[in-house]
Amino acid sequence: MLLAILIAAGLAPGALTAWQAYREHGGWHRAALTGLGVTAGLVLLVLGSLILFPPLATAAAAISAILALAAYGDGRIWTGSTWTCVMAVCLWCAGVTV
Repeated sequence: MLLAILIAAGLAPGALTAWQAYREHGGWHRAALTGLGVTAGLVLLVLGSLILFPPLATAAAAISAILALAAYGDGRIWTGSTWTCVMAVCLWCAGVTV
């Protein structure tokens, strides 16, 4: 459930921007490109923040590891695997080599 909320929070700004662009300017092509740009920019902003501030990335990796273990313990393999990928990206942003 938490993963769905995080995904919705990541996609909501792009979706709302695309809807606003569609309503004001018309045309799905322009709206789709606008929404995609906002969504990609948000992802790059988050990754940039994690790269520039390694303690934040380390804390996010630790939280992701705990959530992955909890998901694996509950038998939710796909959710646990997703949290493991998030942990790997956070560790990469922190500069940890495995």
